[in-house]
Amino acid sequence: MPVFLYFLVYLFACLGIAIVIVPPIQPWLFEPIGLEPESSLYRFAMLSALLGMPFFLRYLGLNSWKSAGFTLGGRAAWAAMGKGLLVGIGIMIALTAAQWLLDIRHFAPPAHKWNPPYFVRTLFSGLIAGLAVGLIEETFFRGLLHTGMRRSLAFWPTATITALLYAALHFMKPESLGSAEFNSATALDSILTGLGRIGDFAPIADSFITLVVVGLFLSMVRERTGNIIWAIAIHAGWVMIIKLVKYLTDTSVIDGKASFWIGSYDYITGWMATLWLGSIAAIYWYRTRPKVAPVD
Repeated sequence: MPVFLYFLVYLFACLGIAIVIVPPIQPWLFEPIGLEPESSLYRFAMLSALLGMPFFLRYLGLNSWKSAGFTLGGRAAWAAMGKGLLVGIGIMIALTAAQWLLDIRHFAPPAHKWNPPYFVRTLFSGLIAGLAVGLIEETFFRGLLHTGMRRSLAFWPTATITALLYAALHFMKPESLGSAEFNSATALDSILTGLGRIGDFAPIADSFITLVVVGLFLSMVRERTGNIIWAIAIHAGWVMIIKLVKYLTDTSVIDGKASFWIGSYDYITGWMATLWLGSIAAIYWYRTRPKVAPVD
């Protein structure tokens, strides 16, 4: 069985475990900490995946730091982290600045929170969140999954498949149960409805394609550098600036012309982001291509 299918089966198995286990324990474990049933399903499935990961990776022969893409150490790793963070920050600042200049975003920080300490806290929390998201997502997609698939596939099939899965998972979260009784049957329906959301493609097409381009670019970075430190850092820089921009600007009033360029999924991704990131990816892939020695 191809490595990609192993990963899919594993993820769906974790969802199945959550469907069976979460409903009985929801009232005494998750409700007291304020988690809704759909959130409990998602988090428990991710926890199950995390706990079972060492055994799963050992079975696939991917249980090593090298397989996960951590091939740099010491000073080189810290240098790559710092440079990648600056690259990610620069890419996202340019995109969001263009949205602001084109009047898609409006500078409108909340008045009661507009002060230097809160600004610094927002920046710092964005960095921490970015590093956490980058570490988890890049280790899984551009680390383990990339390594496993490259054993039998060329770069472009590997990058395309991982990018499509990466984009799809952003839209496949469990649907809210509302007032329905929470049991295994309704939990399954919540999961299936969440998975089926990807079928209503038109409203999410712009953001989905942006996320595919994001995945392709990060796979290019992994392929060219041979590690995922750069990808983690670039991803972290993006998340940090997105969090800061959402604090500083407002997208509640977007006219029809502007809405074409920015997606309603997160008001960052969309056709403008796709063109910008796609251009960067194409330039990066061309500029970092292996040099072929001239034939004598």
